[in-house]
Amino acid sequence: MKICGMCGKEHDRTRSKYCSKECGKKIFSTERVRNKISKGRKRFLKENPDKHPWRNKDKFKSEPCKRFKEFLINNDILFIDEWMPLEDKFYSIDIAFPDKMIGIEINGNQHYNVDGSLREYYQNRHDLIESVGWKLYEIHYSRCFSNESISEVVSNISIGIQEDYTKYFEKKQEKELERKKKKPLERGQKLKIKNDKKWEPYKEKILNSNIEFKKYGWVSKVSEILGIQPQKVKRWMLRNMEEFYKKECYKRKPPAPPRVF
Repeated sequence: MKICGMCGKEHDRTRSKYCSKECGKKIFSTERVRNKISKGRKRFLKENPDKHPWRNKDKFKSEPCKRFKEFLINNDILFIDEWMPLEDKFYSIDIAFPDKMIGIEINGNQHYNVDGSLREYYQNRHDLIESVGWKLYEIHYSRCFSNESISEVVSNISIGIQEDYTKYFEKKQEKELERKKKKPLERGQKLKIKNDKKWEPYKEKILNSNIEFKKYGWVSKVSEILGIQPQKVKRWMLRNMEEFYKKECYKRKPPAPPRVF
């Protein structure tokens, strides 16, 4: 019998920590678990900004946004695409003028309510970016299919005289290189580090024990310290104390090959 990790009742479900599906769902509704999941998600996105949901699927294949950018390029108007204005958030602006702190967002219908106002999430995002000094223009995608309409939009945005954007491009590239250097550990590496920390106290117990490793019988004594089967001790030693095992531990000699007459 096992104890449910949520309600504390005994149960015999072999493949679950919880006595029922309801308890399994409840554990993820607690504030502590939600905070833990949220922190893990934020850490992952900070280390892998290119895997953010907004950067998946057809984010960079938006035809209206592409047309708007082409118009700016053809008219020698400098801009930075997908600029992240906040350090602690993963928001990126479609078209940004960082020196002027001006941004343009090309929005689809999903950004708006029926009355034409921005939906709550996008309005909160808009307000947060503007709260640090940016001016953000929200443009409906339908205005990007003619040069006259785009020209009208641009004329209403006081971009003014632009400086060289080299340093902004370099800053963006530096962030990208820094992110690649801090490549997150793969699952296997994380598990190895976790296991190393788990077994560290046991290594000290083994080294400080009075076990005579040069003599037969040390395996069963080590298995008692580790709480594992004797058959698994050799594998554990090779994984966690390989050098010590090879130099100090008694090993059975392999059986002699059969004699051929």
